[in-house]
Amino acid sequence: MSNPDLLSQSDKILRPVLLKLAEIRWLNVTACCAGHQPEDSIWFEIEVRGNSGLHRLTEWLRVLEGKLAGTGCRTDCLVNYGQGQDDASAEAGHAETPQDDPPRAPHGWFPIVMETFWPVKDDWRRGQALIIEALLSSVEEFGDQLNAEYQPDGAINYCPFCSSSFVRLDSFEGSGHRYKCGDCEVAWTMIDPTL
Repeated sequence: MSNPDLLSQSDKILRPVLLKLAEIRWLNVTACCAGHQPEDSIWFEIEVRGNSGLHRLTEWLRVLEGKLAGTGCRTDCLVNYGQGQDDASAEAGHAETPQDDPPRAPHGWFPIVMETFWPVKDDWRRGQALIIEALLSSVEEFGDQLNAEYQPDGAINYCPFCSSSFVRLDSFEGSGHRYKCGDCEVAWTMIDPTL
């Protein structure tokens, strides 16, 4: 988790979810809110590392959506393309000064907002608890896949962890080629498909 104070500042109901998400190496939670009104939602601002992280996030969200099917709850997930520049200055064509610029995601990390809505009813706490339970059980069900080594489907010309194009061949072997990223320093093995 990139912000060590986030756990102590967050709503008590979110803490078990934050502890589970902190175990995921390719995901950082930067902000969150549990919602406190019938029309609110549970949302997380997260950063996902590289294309492999985006792929894993997509798979995890499919599991979460399956858990929420038939409950009236839904999850939206949006990449925050405007991070670091507000809409008014972007429309006017003026960039903010560096002092006003909020912190950007580190190189190779995609800033994402994940928001889960419950149906507006009198008993909104039940919807909130249902979403928390679905989040926890979806992380549990995804299990070993969360931090398993990612193996892309084809030839690569970028780092699957940080999306850097500074990839070098570390060793060439018959059982698989060993690559190393020059930016994030992560090494991995890729087995070339048989032609």
